[in-house]
Formats: sequence, structure tokens, C-alpha cells
Amino acid sequence: MWTVAAYYGVLLMTVAVAMWRGGRLERWAAYTALLASVFTSVLVPHPEWTNIETQIFVIDVFALMSFWFIALKTHRFWPYWITGWQLIAIFGHVQKLMFSEILERPYALLSMYISYPILLVILYASGSAKRRGEVRA
Repeated sequence: MWTVAAYYGVLLMTVAVAMWRGGRLERWAAYTALLASVFTSVLVPHPEWTNIETQIFVIDVFALMSFWFIALKTHRFWPYWITGWQLIAIFGHVQKLMFSEILERPYALLSMYISYPILLVILYASGSAKRRGEVRA
């Protein structure tokens, strides 16, 4: 359970930095990550990973759509990175659906740890928003 606590620590730090230093889109991305994580924890507290985790897949699709919409709203490059990382998570689910022999551990690790690069990119974007002179909206 320490891994869950560590993840939520990084997540809450990302949300705090986005609220403090980020612009509208950085906050939106951080809130998307927060909502997706909370919904995943509440709806699927103990996933088995033996078959495709449908509820997690649906949550991930909504997060992908949110990140994609952010990418369409800006000329900055960071939203494409988080959208791409989220798309990798989606492909992990699709692979498990297509190939049931994929072991539980790799499927679970891909689904869980893909969030860290997304959070780090949001942190970077939030920190650089002030330096770029973007106005908080």
C-alpha cells in the first residue's frame, strides 16, 4: 500500500503546483489526473488484472479524451506528451483484450506506472507557465 500512498503524494503535489503556478489548461490536466485516479480507486479498489479491467479502461478513455481536448486548445507541446502517454495506457488495455495470455503483473504495472510520466509533464508545464508569462484564467 505504500505505492498507493506515494502515487497519491505525487498526484496531490502535481495538483497543488498546477493550482499555484499553472494556467487554466495545466489545472485542467491536473484535475483530470486527480479525478481519474479517485474514480479508479473507488470503482476498482482491488483489480485482479487477469482479464481486461473494463472500468479502468473506460476511465482511461475519458482521461484520454480530456487530455486530447487540452491538446486541441493550445499551441504548446506538453499536452501532446500527456495524450501520448495516456494512449499507451489505452493500448495496454487493448493488448490485454486481444491477448489474454499477457500476464497480470506486466498489465498492472503498465496501467499503474504510466501515470508518473503524465504527472511529471504536468508538473513541468505548470512550473513553466509563469516563466512563459501566461495569464491565469
